[in-house]
Amino acid sequence: MLGTGNFSEPMLRFEMIKGSTDYSATAEFERIQRDLMEIQIIIENIDKIKDDSIVLIDGNLYGRYTHLQNEINIDNWRDLPLELIKAMQDLYQICRKRNIMLVGVSKFSKTRVLTAALKRNLGYGVTAPEYLDVEMLYRWKLGETGYTRPLMLGTYAVKNAASITKPTKYRKTNFGSIQDPERQKWATDIIREFPNAPAIVMFHMIPKAHAQPMRIDIPASCLGKSSKIMEVTPFNFIKPELVEPVVSQLVSDFGGWDVYNALLYVVDREVRLGGKAVDTIYKSVLGKELGIPLDYDRSSRRFTF
Repeated sequence: MLGTGNFSEPMLRFEMIKGSTDYSATAEFERIQRDLMEIQIIIENIDKIKDDSIVLIDGNLYGRYTHLQNEINIDNWRDLPLELIKAMQDLYQICRKRNIMLVGVSKFSKTRVLTAALKRNLGYGVTAPEYLDVEMLYRWKLGETGYTRPLMLGTYAVKNAASITKPTKYRKTNFGSIQDPERQKWATDIIREFPNAPAIVMFHMIPKAHAQPMRIDIPASCLGKSSKIMEVTPFNFIKPELVEPVVSQLVSDFGGWDVYNALLYVVDREVRLGGKAVDTIYKSVLGKELGIPLDYDRSSRRFTF
């Protein structure tokens, strides 16, 4: 985590899981852990962040919250999605109380929600369109700059939205592996709180001609809106003026095709571990901690330089 005035707070986490042939589950495990660390490091250092600040997160906010409604197929980690949901609930509350502007910035997004919203306005049903929002922007706005009218996202990507209002039943259905009574209560409380999270305001912006459209996510509460995620069905357009200050800030931070946001680019460079660092430092340290030598499998050895 980087900030003004040479502020720098690193975080490193090492987790071991049993080998699995369910590669989609292990990939999801890695993704959730990365997202969780990014949220946790903000919460752990929130006292060092001034009120009325802007906090940027690499990636979208809406998907992190709404796409994690089932346990993952990893032993001892099946309820990990709830850990991330709980962390985001805590962060939303902190940002609201401290008047902190939380902004998620995605260099590329596969969402189709803007296309779906525009089709709905033309009388079509709200179903997944055949092409992405970014493709639509490339076709219609090639060479132009600006940002799309913001959409307030609610139940659009919330699966079984009606059932989530019955937290105990929902927990038994979607997180049935939780057997410990205290952990069951913990999970039920998180699910019960799910509808109280703020709706997410989303828009795309093209800060410079021919630049790739970026996706921007902001909690509605950060823009002075009280709408909750389950109150908006499934989405609504809002006034563009509400996001203009954020747009101005992001335009000033834009550094080109590769440096889509100067601040997040620096953070990304700082947190990436190259193969050399892993091989010369972390591999031996982990081996000593575990008491066994570590080695790569054949496929990794062939393509590690």
